[in-house]
Amino acid sequence: ILRREIIRSINEEKRAIVGPALKSREEIVGLVLRDADLVQSMQELARREDRDYQDVVEEASRYLHEIAADYRDSYIAFLDRLLTWVWNNIYDGIVIDREGLIRIRELSKKMPFVVVPCHRSHIDYLLIHYIFYYNNIQLPFIAAGNNLNIWPLGHIFRRAGAFFLRRTFAGDALYRLVFEKYLKVLIQEGHPLEFFIEGGRSRTGKMVMPRYGLLSMVIQAYREKACDDIAVIPVYIGYDRVVEEKSYLRELGGETKAKESTADLVKTRRVLKKRYGHVYLNIGEPIQVREYLARTVPAIDDRSTEERQSLYRKMGYEIALRINKVSVVTPFALVAAALLSHFRRGIAQEDLRTIIDELFDYLHYRKVKFSSTLSNMDRAFLEALNNFESSGLITKMGIDEEDEDEEFAEIIYSVDDESRMGLEYYKNTILHFFIPPAFVAASILSTDEDSVKLEKILADYRFLKTLFWNEFIFDDESDDMEEIRDTLAYMADRGMMARQTTFDNTGCLEVTGRGRISLVPFAGLIQNYIESYWIMLRGSSCLKTRPRGERDLMKRTHKLGMKMFSKGEISRSEALSQANYRGALRYLRDMKIIETADRGAERERKKEGPHLVLTDDRNRLETARQTLFKFVTPR
Repeated sequence: ILRREIIRSINEEKRAIVGPALKSREEIVGLVLRDADLVQSMQELARREDRDYQDVVEEASRYLHEIAADYRDSYIAFLDRLLTWVWNNIYDGIVIDREGLIRIRELSKKMPFVVVPCHRSHIDYLLIHYIFYYNNIQLPFIAAGNNLNIWPLGHIFRRAGAFFLRRTFAGDALYRLVFEKYLKVLIQEGHPLEFFIEGGRSRTGKMVMPRYGLLSMVIQAYREKACDDIAVIPVYIGYDRVVEEKSYLRELGGETKAKESTADLVKTRRVLKKRYGHVYLNIGEPIQVREYLARTVPAIDDRSTEERQSLYRKMGYEIALRINKVSVVTPFALVAAALLSHFRRGIAQEDLRTIIDELFDYLHYRKVKFSSTLSNMDRAFLEALNNFESSGLITKMGIDEEDEDEEFAEIIYSVDDESRMGLEYYKNTILHFFIPPAFVAASILSTDEDSVKLEKILADYRFLKTLFWNEFIFDDESDDMEEIRDTLAYMADRGMMARQTTFDNTGCLEVTGRGRISLVPFAGLIQNYIESYWIMLRGSSCLKTRPRGERDLMKRTHKLGMKMFSKGEISRSEALSQANYRGALRYLRDMKIIETADRGAERERKKEGPHLVLTDDRNRLETARQTLFKFVTPR
């Protein structure tokens, strides 16, 4: 018995480190092409389109060779040396969640697993492989966009375990079937997988709304008995600074995303001359699919296609929430948030530190994860400011030797309008922690009254939550009133409220003068989003005259935003963000204020995007404008 247990334990350890026996690419392709469901689908396609069956099989084979990874150990060894050099030369180290890695190793002994990280940088593709390699965890096969299948990157990535997928499967049912069965065979063989829940990289720093296409394929493979169970593991990847910072800024300003090319590799020489701080990797609470589906009512097999999609969407949001919960607060993010929460262009160092302390205090109350560098707040604060100054994101006005008068003897930091978007990225990496106090503060500051009714705060909270439903990841199982009570209890404990009530729906609270001052930074954290949505609500009025293409509407809205900023109608230059406009447009569609018009030739639709028109109920637009306006200029 002891011998059997020792052998079993050794086999488990071996499997956790090296994984199952690895078949060649051609063997995997053969297994996929022999999948019973795929064979039946190809036969039906051949009959339906009156094609020779062998032609359909050859087409499926071409798709598989376009998709499939071609793993080689020699390429992992090469990347190991390359990445070790990269981490040592442009980063100051990788901060790793060791306990989380141990959990992954233990899970890998019991079942296949899927690593589902957030996506901030192209470095993400390499980071998890590197960390798993050095922590004796089997390397996952990773889903990569076809845009990366360029020479020589595509060649290297494919042999490091990447498989490639098209950005859309629309119009090609066979490609989708082939891709689904490829994933199924990998899971059946016991290989771990990795894909990004957001699809593409986040250009804004915050979580992008989750995509659930690949997640649904993983669950479908489980339903088809590819494995007894499978673990989905949320992973947070964060950076003090991202190497793509400048390209993200250009895209948010309205430039078209540049297509990846080999020439970009040459430009990376500039990147290698800079330092980008630390990299952070944290492991969220895993989701075991069998247990998760067992709790769903009705059962997944009893659901319609639409109901199953709703379940996949819910699971995608759960993964995103778990990633947010283990995200790391860095000095760069905290300083950026403090600078942008301030309503003026410049701020004295002492006042900036006060705001940072206020924000830090709330984060500490929330028991979030801080980077180790924040253990010495004074040093971290100054290093982040110096880094931003050397990068040209902020300007420092120091003390002259002859300035003996205390009116002059202070250090001022200012942020130019052109630089605010750069800081916005880092603010957004921690913004989700501040949503409840930001909503409550925005509600309180939207009135001049010192006595504010709870029912007003609740109504405002729900309006802002609906407004930004496509902007932030909300927990749809949380109770709005409970979040408000918790936030108000924190504010009362910090002396922002003169009198604490029972916080029921009929109660009132009194805000102190100091409380109003302390609330301004919290409300300021979302002020640019409020202004972006206000611009879009104003801009959508151009649809009153006639339908317009989506691109035309976005262009006109951006031009209007520039005018409003020049006139002082909005105060934050970071509100002029294409990403924010897109979020506002989704809100207008969800609220049935704007809808897609059935017009325009196919060529025009491709050129301009779908044509949009205001719905017949024009009162909805006016009601939304009136409700939002009170938040545009806090009192």
